[in-house]
Amino acid sequence: MLNKITLIILFTTSTLLMSSCRQEEQNRILNYEKGVYLGKKDKPLTEKQITKLRMHTSRQSSY
Repeated sequence: MLNKITLIILFTTSTLLMSSCRQEEQNRILNYEKGVYLGKKDKPLTEKQITKLRMHTSRQSSY
């Protein structure tokens, strides 16, 4: 009797552990289409970010 209860508890625990997944794995894309980006759309850059990137690339091109 004790062996059966232990087996049931172990089976239930292992089933729960295997079926659950981490929070970051929830709602992720599982079906991919070749050549198509299926992720969230990026937010447009602000003028300040664009200016900062231009300054950064101009410094890199001077080397």
